[in-house]
Amino acid sequence: MKKFIKKSLIGLLTIGVLTVILIFFFPQVLYVSALGQKMLMKMEGEQVAEFYFKENQTSKDTLYMKGIIYSNTLTDIKKVLDNNSQITTITMVNVGGSIDDEVNLVASQEIRKRNINTYLPKNGMVASGGTDMFLAGTKRQVHPTAKLGVHSWSGGDKVALDFPKEHEEHKKYLNYYKEMEIPTDFYWYTLKAAPADGIHWMTSEEIINYNITTDTKSELLSLQEKLSSNEFKGRGTGNNQLAQDLITTYFENVGLKKFNNTYNSPFTFINKKTTKKREGTNIIGYIKGKKYPNKYIVIGAHYDHLGIVNDTIYNGADDNASGTAALLVLAKHFKSHQPEHSIIFAAFDAEELGLHGSKFFVENPPIPLEDIQLNFNFDMISRNPKNEIYVVGTYPYQQFKSLVEKVAKTSSLKVSYGHDNPNDKTKDYWMFSSDNGPFHKKGIPNITFSEEDHPSYHKPTDDFENINPTFYKNVVKLIQKTIENIDQNFPTK
Repeated sequence: MKKFIKKSLIGLLTIGVLTVILIFFFPQVLYVSALGQKMLMKMEGEQVAEFYFKENQTSKDTLYMKGIIYSNTLTDIKKVLDNNSQITTITMVNVGGSIDDEVNLVASQEIRKRNINTYLPKNGMVASGGTDMFLAGTKRQVHPTAKLGVHSWSGGDKVALDFPKEHEEHKKYLNYYKEMEIPTDFYWYTLKAAPADGIHWMTSEEIINYNITTDTKSELLSLQEKLSSNEFKGRGTGNNQLAQDLITTYFENVGLKKFNNTYNSPFTFINKKTTKKREGTNIIGYIKGKKYPNKYIVIGAHYDHLGIVNDTIYNGADDNASGTAALLVLAKHFKSHQPEHSIIFAAFDAEELGLHGSKFFVENPPIPLEDIQLNFNFDMISRNPKNEIYVVGTYPYQQFKSLVEKVAKTSSLKVSYGHDNPNDKTKDYWMFSSDNGPFHKKGIPNITFSEEDHPSYHKPTDDFENINPTFYKNVVKLIQKTIENIDQNFPTK
């Protein structure tokens, strides 16, 4: 018995010594096996990636994932997907990275090959290799409270940026991002965002700029929420630099063309109330049309609001972060779906102070005024409990009404017409109430999408939390289809 105990103790001691030797002197031996990687992760207080269904989960269309991606992840994910053909989405609860990049990329390709979607839930997190795997989703959605982390990588004594851009070490990542339809600029951005031993949590703008999510509707809401956050201080003219930066950066990343090598079009005006000289800035970009490059449609929305009044921020989520966000996602859409006519995207300033941005535009157009065929204007399009949106301008410009109606019939919205007949005393006249006014004065056809005033109009309660998201998304969908229909079937008169 004593001999047995002695042998057992010697055996255990030997195992312990060998383990210590492996860990401290030959860690690479542990890294090459799934078991060794599990041991290392456990010692570091981490766990390797696991896939699971929640208890009492009624449907197995959603698979959950958490942990660090390791050498057996490809085998694990194939097994669970093979055995559960109903899985459509992987919800990545907490995936902090990968200790086997080769396996990670192949496992991620397997996700895309099977048309699986990825989702980051409330307070979810992915980072590094976990972010790469998230990008494999055919459709990708991110909860506003979730986090995506990126950083550079290192190999041996070198860090990623030490290797020339054409080096083989970069190609596997660049090829992967191309396959996932992510801009390759994203790769170079990650290398600069944080060192290999650090982490950078992506901002909402970066998530949008690099096509991290696939749902432009979610992008729409994210943009509106950002523009109407307290950080932007109500976007008052003269104090809306953050909004200007967001819009110009978005235009730049989308790839809109510039007039005179800049998106910024500054102007001055006299505030009628104070008689003081003020400064504003329109932000202008454009896309060349493939059939009528010298004929232009102007898509406009004002990005300014009331700013801070008596120490209270007027965020203007509906008025007019809604129109501005719509302008941006439409710019992105038409950049990848080239229109027949050239389209100018104009974010106007100082609308709230007297339509000064749009007035300046028509008085100082970047192209001959006679080449502007039509103006679309969006002003307050995200908040109506009656599910009603007004299309304004088809009374004076009736040549467009049938084209608008054709699209409206396919919408779940209540599409109403009016506010554009000066003889109709039952409704306020809106033809000069927003940035469509200066175009109308010049005789340029224009169509405005807007809803009737609500209790929060020009109140501090015009906040993102109070909009109607489904209504808003449907309005933007209606606008997009209307623009496309008119662009492709432009009336002769």
